Amino acid sequence: MASRQQLPDWIDATRNHDADQTLTYHSWVSVDHKCVCVTVPKIACSRIKLTLHLLDGNPDVANLGDVHDAGLHLASFATERIVEMLTSPEWFSFCFVRNPYDRLLSAYKTQVGNTWNQQYKWLKDDIKRKLGYPPDDGPERLVAFRDFVRYLHDAEGGVRRDGHFNAQTRVLVPDLISYDFVGRFETFQRDFVQLLQGLSAPPEILATVPDVKNATTRVLPAIAYDREVAALEVDLDGSDFDAFGYDRDSWMFEQG
Repeated sequence: MASRQQLPDWIDATRNHDADQTLTYHSWVSVDHKCVCVTVPKIACSRIKLTLHLLDGNPDVANLGDVHDAGLHLASFATERIVEMLTSPEWFSFCFVRNPYDRLLSAYKTQVGNTWNQQYKWLKDDIKRKLGYPPDDGPERLVAFRDFVRYLHDAEGGVRRDGHFNAQTRVLVPDLISYDFVGRFETFQRDFVQLLQGLSAPPEILATVPDVKNATTRVLPAIAYDREVAALEVDLDGSDFDAFGYDRDSWMFEQG
């Protein structure tokens, strides 16, 4: 774990170049409830931020996407204040993690493996171009999951820093931030309710937890992965398996 001095040094350096958006887009601070959350895309981040937004007494947002910019980020505060938030026993910090195989497959389904997400059309087009797909001169062709993982594995910087595809450890920096609570996507409802009860959330807030946001159809990892593709994902996000205790062979099993 980081020393007391490493944390402010990292905050100052990251403030100038927050490539992983840990202090900005992915963090959420509730001053009223003295809690800090660092979220990771494809790990119920919209649900978490919306719940914290409502917990602070704010009205519901008109569009779910608006919630990501509705709250206070860590970067809104001075370095000394951030250190206090992340180290003082008076403050509560938490995050959620997910099996890397499931998370990458979920990111593929919502950002790449479809024809409706035009935000990532540039990425689909680049994968097709680099991997020799025929031109889309008729209906739009889908990018295969295997090709997506190969492309991501060979990419440098850029797309790998996109929050949907970035390693969880890069966003959460668990070697520097000692979270008071690390929940798991696999047991999200149970863990999030437990966490909210600790924050004295009222019943009407607890009742919103089962309302899943941005859900995708469950696909067993063994349908999408084989040993070669799984090895590429381990090469990409090996730190996530190690830091959060996920089995590198878990793609072979039903629970993922």
